[in-house]
Amino acid sequence: MSKVSNELSARARNEVARVLQALASSNQSQVAEQLGIDPSTLSRMKNDKKSNGLTDLENCLVLLDVLGFKTVLKKYRMISEEKLNALFVMSKAWMESKQTIDDLFQDDIEVFGIDIELGYKEKA
Repeated sequence: MSKVSNELSARARNEVARVLQALASSNQSQVAEQLGIDPSTLSRMKNDKKSNGLTDLENCLVLLDVLGFKTVLKKYRMISEEKLNALFVMSKAWMESKQTIDDLFQDDIEVFGIDIELGYKEKA
């Protein structure tokens, strides 16, 4: 069995940084309790290097990266690449249909029955 390279991928490094930042901003005793371990064990998981030069935490995150997973906050929701691409195309088409700053707001003013020009047009 080969050793994991000491060089983490950029994604794995970012994952480690995010998890360490989240741990730093949390109560580590409570986190350890939720995991059913001692706070000292949690500390060793994030600090003690193994024979491959990585900590237990880094090894777990590298494993997720190798398997194609990534960590995200619970509050985030997934949107498929196809839906995101469709939203991008529609947004881009809408923005390209606008020729001046006035075009961005004129529809809103017309809805209220106000017949004025906004005055954002460049002066010649």
